[in-house]
This record gives sequence, structure tokens and C-alpha cells, in this order.
Amino acid sequence: MQAITPPLKTNRKNNSNFKKFFLLIFLIGFISSSLHSQLLVAKSIGKNSDSSKLGFGAFIFWEIPVNDIGNRSVMIELMDLAFFPPKSDDAHTVIGYLSIRLGYRYIFSQETKTGFYIEPSAGYCRVVSNEDRNDGKAIYGDGIALATEVGYTVEVGQNGNSLNFGVKYETDRAGSKTTCSSIAFRASYSFHMFRKGRD
Repeated sequence: MQAITPPLKTNRKNNSNFKKFFLLIFLIGFISSSLHSQLLVAKSIGKNSDSSKLGFGAFIFWEIPVNDIGNRSVMIELMDLAFFPPKSDDAHTVIGYLSIRLGYRYIFSQETKTGFYIEPSAGYCRVVSNEDRNDGKAIYGDGIALATEVGYTVEVGQNGNSLNFGVKYETDRAGSKTTCSSIAFRASYSFHMFRKGRD
């Protein structure tokens, strides 16, 4: 009689919950009254960064103004992710990150939403690396994300829409083999579907 082998324990349940969590955040962002479209181009810096090509990614955020003008805002980065393609199949390097951060945007203009800004932020990150592939799989680590962005925003139209260009430095501390630092150029257009124009 053939022995019955018990099924191997896996972390499928944890991965499933993780995916559902990020799907929920993603959907909440898109059904909010403030919709945002944004892209980024990133360069990995630091350890083994010369093994990566120029990276790319996307991000989505909520902007919550804290004054009437809207030049001071709490920023909730619901999802900020980037992928860094390795230069070769045997390159050992970080291949991507995903972070969720809370920040504060300060636009230096005192009267409008147009002008230079600075935005420090902090939160959670997950970093994926192919540095240790003994079992043929990439590894990942969870940790703390710290970022600072400087840029320029232009108010477009009368509905609070804005066009933003920024340069962001981010460091994601997620373990010795899954720590990532990067510089990214970010461009976004924020438009508000349900906000009426100013009188």
C-alpha cells in the first residue's frame, strides 16, 4: 500500500491576505473623489546598484489639504512601487520595492498651490532581491521606508487640479540582503472629478 504524504505547509494564506489588503487599498484610492495618475523613473543606488538597469514604476496617493489654499497637505502614499531589471540573469541585486507612507507636503508659495515644495514621508516597505537564490526563488524582506521629495507643482484650471514634477530619494530598510536606496523622478497629474470650480 502506498503511503499518503501529508501536504506541505505553505504560506499561501498569508500571501492571499497580503494581496487582498493591497487590492483593497488600490480600489479605495481609485473610487475616492480625488483621482491621481502618476508614473516614475528610478535609479537604484548603493550596494550592487551597478547590476541593475534604470527602473520604472507607479504610485497612487491621497492628498488631504489642511488649509483653505491647499498649499499644505497630508499625503497618504497608498502604493509606491518600482522595478529594477537586472542587467544579467546571474546579477545579485534588489529587483524592486513596494512602500506605503505617510507624509506632509509643504508648498513654499503662500497664496497658491503653484510653486516649489518639499515632502518628507515615512512608512512600511517590502523589498524583493535575487541576491540569495539557492532554491531558485527571489527573497523579500519587510521594513521601514523613509523618503523625501522635492519638486514643483502647477495648479491647472479652477477645480483644484495640479501637475506635479518631483525628485524623490527613498531608502527602504528591510534586512541586510533586502535594503534598497533609490532616486526617482516622479510626474503626476491630480484631477478631482466631483469638485466644483471656484466662484
